[in-house]
Amino acid sequence: MRYILLSSVFAVLFCCACGEANFKADLAAHKKEVYRQAKQNGDANIAIQALYDILAVEPSAEHWQDSIALLYVQQKAYPQAIQVSGQRLETAPQDTLMLKVQAISYKALGDSKNALKAYEKLYPLTQNIYHLYEIATTQYGMTRLQECLQTAQSIHQHPELKKAKVNLNFNQQNQVVPLKAATYNIQGVIAKDLDKKSEAKTLFEQALQVFPDFALAKGNLKEINGG
Repeated sequence: MRYILLSSVFAVLFCCACGEANFKADLAAHKKEVYRQAKQNGDANIAIQALYDILAVEPSAEHWQDSIALLYVQQKAYPQAIQVSGQRLETAPQDTLMLKVQAISYKALGDSKNALKAYEKLYPLTQNIYHLYEIATTQYGMTRLQECLQTAQSIHQHPELKKAKVNLNFNQQNQVVPLKAATYNIQGVIAKDLDKKSEAKTLFEQALQVFPDFALAKGNLKEINGG
């Protein structure tokens, strides 16, 4: 009798466990479909809620945190993006996508110190020249001029420099500029800030040799020449 009772109890527990597992699987599948449709229709808020629901029933599926963080960036909800990406980086510290989310978010919030930290962690993993350029511009913005000059030299030595371009703004107009020219311009601005006018003039001229239509370098050279 005792054996029969124990067997019955175990059978009930097993059925309950199977039922709960099936319920969670069905709920996760439903929420994934909600997420798919919400993303397809551009409803980021519903998509984010669906992803949180998925994580509630599938806590080990941490990759969904990446999607949540990206959606927060898309919504310009940068504090939330930093929070979620930071949680992901605790278990995956070399997740380049989450490091990029951190860098973009901190930059958008005007937190140059933490943006620089994120880019400095990101670049060794990606060797992406644009991440190196972000390091240089952030260093300049923080008045870390000697470090910026060192980073500029690293950009000049980067194998991807010849084909790299950046979008710069001058007098409320955007211009696509070769990164080599943009780097010479940064070096020229630093030389000007350090009152090295002759060196600054040479660097602005080098920028214009690379890209003669470079409006920002033209403006800087005009200022150096006193006009």
